[in-house]
Amino acid sequence: MTRASRPTAPSAGRTAGPLPDRTATRRPGRTAGPLPDRTATRRPDRTVGPLPEYTTAPRPGRTTARRPRRFVVVGAGVLGACVAARLAEAGAEVTLLEQAEPGHAASRWSFAWLNSNDKGPRAYHDLNHAGMRAWAGLAADPGGTADPIGTAGPGGVAGTGGTAGQGGAAWYRPTGNLEWAVDAPGWERLAARVRRLADWGYQARLIGAAEAAELEPALRLPRSVAQVAWFPAEGYLVTGPLVSHQVRRAVRHGARLLTGQPGRVTGLDAGGGAVRTAAGEVIRADAVVCCAGRWVPELAALAGAACPVPLVPWAAPGAEAPGLVVRAGPVTPPGPARVLHAPQVYLRPHEGGMVQLEAPDAAVDLHTPDAVLGRWADELLRRARRVVRGLDRAGVAGYRVCVRPMPADGRSIVGPLPGADHLYLAVTHSGVTLAAHLAGLITAELTGGAQAAELAPYRPGRFLAGASAAGR
Repeated sequence: MTRASRPTAPSAGRTAGPLPDRTATRRPGRTAGPLPDRTATRRPDRTVGPLPEYTTAPRPGRTTARRPRRFVVVGAGVLGACVAARLAEAGAEVTLLEQAEPGHAASRWSFAWLNSNDKGPRAYHDLNHAGMRAWAGLAADPGGTADPIGTAGPGGVAGTGGTAGQGGAAWYRPTGNLEWAVDAPGWERLAARVRRLADWGYQARLIGAAEAAELEPALRLPRSVAQVAWFPAEGYLVTGPLVSHQVRRAVRHGARLLTGQPGRVTGLDAGGGAVRTAAGEVIRADAVVCCAGRWVPELAALAGAACPVPLVPWAAPGAEAPGLVVRAGPVTPPGPARVLHAPQVYLRPHEGGMVQLEAPDAAVDLHTPDAVLGRWADELLRRARRVVRGLDRAGVAGYRVCVRPMPADGRSIVGPLPGADHLYLAVTHSGVTLAAHLAGLITAELTGGAQAAELAPYRPGRFLAGASAAGR
């Protein structure tokens, strides 16, 4: 792998085949073609009627109107791929748009840590905990597993970089997570977090250094560390094979995948339910589900909605949203097998006999010179060598500055955008942990009509009050 500090330009697109013929499921006497007019209020010049009003909550247990059946999902990272697969499995007609290749943006380089470790308040913790359980269920489902152990998945080498999870899903790695502190204030914070999480029913406990060494034989703990926090239900995802698997699920159930220029959105009529691509195609839909990470505000602006979608700034020098990700190897056995959080470096196994590294103090952005990035990458590897065995012969194989989509108030943004009835947003800093669970909730809302109580705190409409106040 070559060193790179900037995202590469989107590759040329390819299109999947046409949508499958669904006329076999029609009632006798019906012919193929546009859906029949079932809405008395539909204007005669429109082929697709407006969505029911999402911003008015339905009464409990009741739906407001017939739900849409055609969807465009923008963004084929972990979250977008999961949403497209769930919608397609629910019987909807789905078009999945990706301006590069599926999983080649932030998802490809994500640390992909499955956790609800330090995510408050309690409701957000519970949402993430449900996300962890959703991945375990998907990995254990024979119809939801990825490439089996022992075969190479897309973008990786099978059987490397940790232990595959339940059901033979090679992308699911429930390895557990070890974390420790080296000073008194850090230890007090960590111990308090373990107690709080245990009280919430989350698997978390303190273990001795000897037990930690048994769990992770590659570990090099400082002699001053007597106890370590152990979170056995945590782990990570191998995002390349995972995204490929989810996209295949979607296509297998009839979804159409458009990448490159055919998958890049250049126009969005959220009021009329239409998306225009850079290839000139106009795709009509009952709802557009935007899972495009940092590009969500730009796409919302294309829709002309007055409601802001504020993210932590990422483009300017000194922005907080970018983060440095380093891959190093080869690892000499026995290398690390679990997620590890040391005070100065975070690491986990990666496919191909590599490790993935991050650090809390690596202050970089999209304008950081490559020479500086290279020095940081070397420093993270030096730190990792002090934490685990197996890296003495390893070198930096690659690094990248990734932009993390971080809502400005720290809470996920999920739901229909006020003022743009056909546009449904899904952007979160916890996209990997939440993707499987959010995909189910979003699909239920779009196809069933009932709003999910779990998502009430995360609706985009919460930003309207702030925008109104700022405009006074």
